Order: sequence, then C-alpha cells, then structure tokens
Amino acid sequence: MSTADSQLDLRFWRDGRKYRVEILMGDKVLQIDTCDLCSDSARTKFLDTLAKKFPGIKRDDIEAKLLQQAASSHNPHVEVAETVVDPLDGTPPDIIAEAIAILDNPDLLQRVCSDVEGIGVAGERELVATIFLVGISRLLPRPLAGIIRGSSSSGKSYIVERVAKLFPPETLVHATQMTPQALFHMPRGSLANRWVVAGERSRLEDDDKAEATRALREMLASGKLSKLMPVKTSNGIETQIIEQDGPIAFTETTTLTSIFEEDANRCLLLQTDETREQTKRIIASLARQQNGESIDTERVIHVYHALQRMLPRSHVRVPFASRLASAFACDRVEVRRAFPQLIGMIQASALLHHRQRDRTDDGAILADVRDYHIARLLIVKPFGMSLGGGLSESARAFFNGLPQFEAQ
Repeated sequence: MSTADSQLDLRFWRDGRKYRVEILMGDKVLQIDTCDLCSDSARTKFLDTLAKKFPGIKRDDIEAKLLQQAASSHNPHVEVAETVVDPLDGTPPDIIAEAIAILDNPDLLQRVCSDVEGIGVAGERELVATIFLVGISRLLPRPLAGIIRGSSSSGKSYIVERVAKLFPPETLVHATQMTPQALFHMPRGSLANRWVVAGERSRLEDDDKAEATRALREMLASGKLSKLMPVKTSNGIETQIIEQDGPIAFTETTTLTSIFEEDANRCLLLQTDETREQTKRIIASLARQQNGESIDTERVIHVYHALQRMLPRSHVRVPFASRLASAFACDRVEVRRAFPQLIGMIQASALLHHRQRDRTDDGAILADVRDYHIARLLIVKPFGMSLGGGLSESARAFFNGLPQFEAQ
C-alpha cells in the first residue's frame, strides 16, 4: 500500500520546546522526527522532508494536524529563536529501529533484564527491573526513590552502575558523595527530571547526618528546594532565596540494616539476593566473561540511550486508582507514603510501555492491569520491609541456618 492511497497518522509528544512527531501508517512506524510546531519555517521544512520521502502524501491534511497540535500547546510565541538540538540527531537508523522494536516488545521488561544480564549482571532480575523503573520515573511528577541494601561484596553498587549505563548522560546525575548544601548550589534546572544516582550511604546515622539529608528529603517530598541563605554581593551580605527545581528520581546503596526513618519512609527499601544460588550465578557469569562469552555492550548501551530519548513527557493516568485505594489496608500510617509509591511504579511501567498502552483524547497514557501486575510483583518485597512483616535476605539466611531443636 502506498502513501498516495492511504492515510498517514501522526502521534506527538512534547520534548522541551519542540515536539517529537511519530509518522505511522496503520500500526507501522515509518519515521520519527522533531519539529517546532509553532515555527512556520520549521513546519515547512518538516513537510518538505516528508513529501520527499513519501510522495503523494496529503500535505494540507498533515499541516492541519501540525497546526492543531501547535494550537493545543497554548504556546503564545510564533517563532522560536533558540535552537533545540534533537537528542536523537546522529543516531544510526538501525539503533533507532532496534529501540522501537524493544518498546514494541510485549515482554519489554523481561528484555531489559536480559540485556542487563548480558552486560554483566547475573540474576537479580526483580531488583534490576525495579531500579530501571525508578530511573524511568524521573519523567513523572512524583518520581520514585530507592535504597538498595546488602552486605559488603553483595554487588549492590555494581548493579546500580550497570543499570544506569542504559540511561543517557543528560538524564543522570552521578553523586558518589553529597554535602548538605550540594543540591542548592547546582546550576538552576540541572536536577529537573533527572535520576540522581548516589553512592554508598554514610554509616553514620545520627542527628548531624539527618540534617545533612534534609535537602534530599525536601526534594523527594515536594519536587523542589527553597532556602534563604546569606550571599555576598557588591553591597555586602544579603539574604537571598535559593531555589532548585525538581523533581528527581533517586537511588543509593547501603550496608546498613537500620536507616534513618525520615529517609527510609520516602524510599523503596530494596534488597540484594544473598543466597547461595545467586552466588553460584555470579561465579558462573564471571567464568563466561573470562571465556570471552559476551555481547556487544556498547551497542546495547546505544540502543537503550535511544530508547530513553524516545520516552514521552506525557501525563500517565491510573484509571483504577480509586479501586486500589479502597482495597489498601490503612492500619499503619506508613501507608500514606506507600500508596503513592505503588501508583508511581504503575505509572513508570505504563510510561515505559507507552507504545503498547491506550491514550486519552488529550494525549495522556492510560495505565492498565498489566502495569499493576508488574508493580505488584516488584513492590511486594519492599512493602514487606517498610510496612512490616519482612526480613532482609541476610537475616532470613541467618535464621534458616540456625540449628533446629525439639521442644523439651
């Protein structure tokens, strides 16, 4: 079927001051491009390129769709002087095609876990999937945060580092150490919708440490920072308000079994697998690497960078949120933070699977029962730790290793 006798469909999502435009014929994606819809010259260039590639298209119909989308953005300017660089510029077509194929894969999250395994992480599929969705959640109004706990040499930092490799540099802030005022003094806007990947949590858990993480808690809770601080100016010392916009997703690791409560209840408490079986998987993976059994790591990373750059900044709605709320046990006050974490995990899954989810008339992504099942699978253990009734893997292993005595 040619473009001359069939209708091209357009799908839009916002990307900064531009729109990324997906051109489809039926279910097949023909091209992905970017366009400043409010610029006459940019629209003309976009249509010229499209007409050359797909002779016979109904140019007037396509332009009407572009103008309709531009009008819906409520953007008052007509021309944009600032040049916005498309993050996919220079990405080879085969990399983009493979990224689209992953996004279209019904077993998308399983594919992610397999690819992370391919670049060096043995086992830990649930933990890998959870950390990956925490990073995806950076694009949500209320991103997720996670603390990965495990004993020394359990591989927690390595797992986070490997998963973070799949995120392009413009989405990440690596911070192996953070001083109390560090977040305030970063360049304005450099934290918004970023995944902050911190290092090992300090082993000191006292009042001074609690004060040091106050800014982090404020950013996680409200999505922005605001503080009055004395600043030296030409007129002397003046008190100015320092603001930093978020929101951020956040991940850190720790060997601590007890974490400052105000920090812990804002984060998903995740745990490495410290079983004998997992140790055997790690040893076997190391042996395979020594034998040269590996995949093209750089290609995997490039494909996932392209995938991340295709994610839309769209609202994600959970139409069954009220039903979930009515079913939630509310006998513990911690549930007030646990419920938004569940919703955030559902939204992160829907955002990742956006090409496989329905949309509302205003472009919002609709989460469905598949996202709930993913979220439930990944969040049940963290909830067991934060809401009671859960044991860490190391504690459970210790308990199972105790000798069994018959009651006298």
